[in-house]
Amino acid sequence: MKDKGISQKSARRFIYRTETDPAALLQHFTAIRALADSEKEALGFLPEAAYRDAIMQKRLRVMLARENGTSQVAGFILFSGVFPNARIQAVAVNPEHRRSGVASALVSGLVSHLESRGYIAITAAVASDLATAQAFYESRGFIARHVRDGGQARQRRIVLRSLELDTANFFTLMAPPAVSGQGVVNLGLRPRSAFEAPLYLIDLNVLFDLVKERARSATANCLFGAALAHLVRLAVAPEFIIELERTSKDPGNDTPLKLARRLPKLPAFPKEDVDPLADAIHKTVFVDTNHAQAGTRQALSDARHLAEAALIRASGYITSDNALLNARDDLLKLIGVDVAGLDEFVELLPAEEPNRERGQLKGTKCETKAATSSEARAYLASQNVGEGLVAEYLPSAAAFQRASTHGIFEDGKLVAVGIYRAPASIDAPARMLVHVRPDHVSSETFAEHLLDEAIRDSCHSGPVTIELRAIPGQSTVNRAAKLRGFLPAAHSDILIKVALGRPLTPSTWTAIARQTRRRTGLALPEAVPPASAVQSGLSVRGADGSDITVQFAALEAALAPTLIVWPGRDGVIVPIAKSFADDLLGTADQLYMFGRPNAAFVGLRTYFNSPRTAPLMRPGVPILFYESKRSGGRAAIVAAGRIVDATILRKERVSGELLQRAVVEDLEPLTASSDVLATSFDSLIRFPNPVTLDTLRRLGADGSSNLQTTTPLPNVQLAAILDRGWSSA
Repeated sequence: MKDKGISQKSARRFIYRTETDPAALLQHFTAIRALADSEKEALGFLPEAAYRDAIMQKRLRVMLARENGTSQVAGFILFSGVFPNARIQAVAVNPEHRRSGVASALVSGLVSHLESRGYIAITAAVASDLATAQAFYESRGFIARHVRDGGQARQRRIVLRSLELDTANFFTLMAPPAVSGQGVVNLGLRPRSAFEAPLYLIDLNVLFDLVKERARSATANCLFGAALAHLVRLAVAPEFIIELERTSKDPGNDTPLKLARRLPKLPAFPKEDVDPLADAIHKTVFVDTNHAQAGTRQALSDARHLAEAALIRASGYITSDNALLNARDDLLKLIGVDVAGLDEFVELLPAEEPNRERGQLKGTKCETKAATSSEARAYLASQNVGEGLVAEYLPSAAAFQRASTHGIFEDGKLVAVGIYRAPASIDAPARMLVHVRPDHVSSETFAEHLLDEAIRDSCHSGPVTIELRAIPGQSTVNRAAKLRGFLPAAHSDILIKVALGRPLTPSTWTAIARQTRRRTGLALPEAVPPASAVQSGLSVRGADGSDITVQFAALEAALAPTLIVWPGRDGVIVPIAKSFADDLLGTADQLYMFGRPNAAFVGLRTYFNSPRTAPLMRPGVPILFYESKRSGGRAAIVAAGRIVDATILRKERVSGELLQRAVVEDLEPLTASSDVLATSFDSLIRFPNPVTLDTLRRLGADGSSNLQTTTPLPNVQLAAILDRGWSSA
């Protein structure tokens, strides 16, 4: 699709205008379908219902050519997406209107539409054999990021292209304009917490898709797999549970209800906050549109779901309800919550590479090792990083002595680099720069690995403030950094965090609190917190002098890597074979980065064991790894982490994403049943002093089976093991 400007003939004959109003577009529906059918070789086939849904949901933008009081369809653009990312599904132009700038105008109009709503990126998947379309997207600034196989029928190669949009602020999402005259405060979109993935609420149908054999079951599995992989946080509103309980015929044996009760649930909001917002939502979605369900119990329940999502400032709401999907634009303006369909949400998740082996770094030419200053300079220059920034992090040889540079090489060529500069004094920050080739298929893995290694280097000697330079275009690095607790510093291009790098227990609390205050300015209470602080929160003083009350779990995430043993917090010990520990935990005496599985390079990793252990493997619980002697190991606890999520899955339904974050390739021998428990953990801390079985016995922490099975670990023993594991003795 080449666009070389508007032809003089067309410019004289037609006035082009973009139309999105459903009523107007339905009058042209026959012409729209005819144009789509004429281009199905390039666009693929979509059923009539898909185009009707897109019109009603305002995802189809049509260019109308007006002449002498009549209008005809000149072209259209079909898009989908979940805020803040969008995807072009199709662009088609009537042959009579080609070379008239229609395609360019459609794309420009969509980009403007998305930017005005704070979207940050738009993608397009284009068949490699469509040379005209490839040239068109190239000319519009869509960069080729990756190539994958298409469907079996056509045997095509698909080029994935993306364009970063010019939003007002990379780190905060633009709130929609206020809506006047409706008596409801516009809540906007929730700013993304640095150590949290975006929060999305789900409706009942999404849960039913997961637990029942339905058409969207596979899609729902992808969604929940993404949550397990820490790409998104899923939760349910209080109204969700109430509705399930109301409709359940046998609450004691209702599988969806049991599962729903174990999902993260929002706190209950005051009735005086929920009711006015729910009324406004019900009016917008159902009353103003004369919907048949207006006033029904189901409609009122849906409105309460969305009101609770708005009050928690969730990023979005995933649903299969067409009434809500059709009103998505109005709801985004009204309450600042993006309503998304299950299918379109899952489309935005990272796709599994069909040609990628499990543990795909094994056998590749990717290797991580020290890089010279000249190699790093050449790489950064090739990626158009400014000379001033390069000089700041790679100064002269005399000043370079307190800096280290690690790179990832592929076939001898640098494809990612991490630069770490140690603090110049005890209260100075460590400084980091991480850059990865954004078009590399493993860019996310490289970003995680380089960040984690630099953070470990930074806090090796104790608590430290870390400053990471945020580089334009490095969204992969910036996203990974925010998941590790980095926050944008005011009025600068620096991301900043404090890292402890060691456990925080009652016996070490005072010493570490003092170190933290002296090194970073962050003042934790120096006395061991009382049990009441678990409920009320911990009072700390920020480096800027502000007083903050924070929950222990949030503090732990912000100060990661660390494990905080707060009052009443228990843990769990799990066995692991030495060969698996070497790769999953990086605890081998000699580490060989080349050829190790993907799990060795990422922050969020997966441990598989029996579903019978699920009651012990709860999110937020510290997990300690015991390297078993019968597998050739040291008969000692060698590392610890924090459980992020634990889900029972059918073995055949374990996703490639989970397997890539694990080191077990064959799940069958793990359990006798057809299920397996997939436990994701982060905040990995390797013990410099492994805690032996003899020591564990003296502590009364060896359980009833000599740690050959998963063993609960009470609070006191948890603290004692962490103390001994981190001690230098």
